[in-house]
Amino acid sequence: MSFRSIAVLSLMLCGAVARAQDAPGSPVFPVPQRGMEKRHQQKVEQIRAKKYDLLMIGDSITHNFEKPEYKAVWEQFFAPRNAIDLGYSGGRTENTLWNLQNGELEGQSPKAVTLLIGTNNTDDANYPVVHTPEQVAQGVSAIVKLLREKCPQSKILLLRIFPRTNVYKKPDGSERGSAEKRFAANLRAGELVAKLADGKDVFFLDVNHVFLKPDGTVDPALAPDLLHPGPAGALAWAKAMEPTLSALMGDTPKEPTPANNAVVPVSKLESDSYDWFKRHEDILKAKEGLDPQVVLIGDSITHFWGGQPQSPGAKARGPQAWERAFDGKKTLNLGFGWDRTQNVLWRLDHGEFDGLHPERVVINIGTNNFSGTKNARANTPAEVAEGIREVILRVRSKSPSSKIVLMGVFPRDKAADSPRRKLIAELNALLKAQWGNVPGVTFLDLGAKFLQPDGTLPVELMSDGTHPTEKGYAIWADGLLEL
Repeated sequence: MSFRSIAVLSLMLCGAVARAQDAPGSPVFPVPQRGMEKRHQQKVEQIRAKKYDLLMIGDSITHNFEKPEYKAVWEQFFAPRNAIDLGYSGGRTENTLWNLQNGELEGQSPKAVTLLIGTNNTDDANYPVVHTPEQVAQGVSAIVKLLREKCPQSKILLLRIFPRTNVYKKPDGSERGSAEKRFAANLRAGELVAKLADGKDVFFLDVNHVFLKPDGTVDPALAPDLLHPGPAGALAWAKAMEPTLSALMGDTPKEPTPANNAVVPVSKLESDSYDWFKRHEDILKAKEGLDPQVVLIGDSITHFWGGQPQSPGAKARGPQAWERAFDGKKTLNLGFGWDRTQNVLWRLDHGEFDGLHPERVVINIGTNNFSGTKNARANTPAEVAEGIREVILRVRSKSPSSKIVLMGVFPRDKAADSPRRKLIAELNALLKAQWGNVPGVTFLDLGAKFLQPDGTLPVELMSDGTHPTEKGYAIWADGLLEL
């Protein structure tokens, strides 16, 4: 997001805060939390007695780290960082503001602050006053403003509100409130809160994918009540947050980097005929206000097909097939030449898909993971499949309503006995087994349509043995249209 856009958003939110400041019940009107007086006093005494390097601010999800069953996670990731738990069960943005204004920041200048708040603001089953996503963003903005004033040297990490699908029942068995509305409100609130990040002092992190099953539902093994992470969910959260938190605090990571580099998000790895970072910025600009019906995610095969944005000087290699496949639909091309799964993960973690809710998402990634260079080793089919799983879960987390078309990786090299052909076949078999029957995902393998009976790859379909020609892209277009 541009500096200008951040400034405009901040002014808008600050204006809304100023108008609502004197209105009890608003998300920015500080009020003490009933029943938490003793906890607040204890926290103020702790704050006065010691300086902390990490403040963890939030509601019951953060508060839970003080329970015995969560101790192992706290001791591994947060205790060594001289952290304090400022989570309050049932807390809302207005309660957090009151706590911070009344002693919980006194004399503190931590290296980092984590903030996870807002799910109780949208809770229409347990609170008489329910806030809109825009109001939640106003509340978070007010907290960020206060933190910047009181702790100007601290880095602030905003966490997207975790997914919740729990249902509350009335005595007669009917639903109290609406789980669907709470989920949707939190999803939208997270998209608005993300815009508060400036990448300099305030950062945004979405780890919600770690709580999902392949079908996109919340995994009860990680969040038993479909709201609060259990110990296993808290561990998954801590691991997902660790690279960012370690970077903000400037310390040694408390969890080793996964051996499978295909699941470790990373920016540009290889040089190509275009500016990787400029394309990333172009996409962030292009997606604003576009509301695409189709989004394609992939590498150069997707990048070169057509659509917007195209890199300067680049010429679409399948414009006729593109027009036929998407026939006037608003379409966004998130293909990047030379990308591997880890590059896609970085791009998804840095805003390229945030706020988008297309009808279809077409994912075609993984072929470059089989090419090792000095910048990244080659992966096994199982490793690539794991990387693709992480891509899909991120998409499902950010846009639960989107239908996903997972492409089988296209064949490469002219010869049927090419070593890469075997790796691609193994990967596609894994993808079919893992995703072939998952609701909301269609696995589409067009590999056989590119090959001659003897298994060779015709140059008229892929002139360089990797990238489709217009005729090759026509095969992809036909496959999509048949859906």
